[in-house]
Amino acid sequence: MIQELNSFRIGWVNDFRRAAMKNHLVELDGWVRRKLRCVRLKQCQRVKPMVDFLIRQGVSLRQAWRTALSGKGWWRKSGTPAANQAMGISWWEKLGLVNLVRRYESLQAS
Repeated sequence: MIQELNSFRIGWVNDFRRAAMKNHLVELDGWVRRKLRCVRLKQCQRVKPMVDFLIRQGVSLRQAWRTALSGKGWWRKSGTPAANQAMGISWWEKLGLVNLVRRYESLQAS
């Protein structure tokens, strides 16, 4: 899913590289990461697998349980501090997700 998403994102940034849109890219990048966090949490399906995943990513036991047991929906859970800590920007970059702002800045420099 990340590879397919990257092809669209890179092409989109290349098309609009001359526009002054850094702030828009910051917002879009954040929204995409949150949507991907939502999908990743949804893949856990149940409370215990979600807790195990969050703990493996370095979230404290208490915070992992609090997030997993929350009665809020997936989108709300994806915006929690525990989800942000577990799946930060560097985590997504290790998985291969292109950072739009960095890509835009590199195109501006050339």
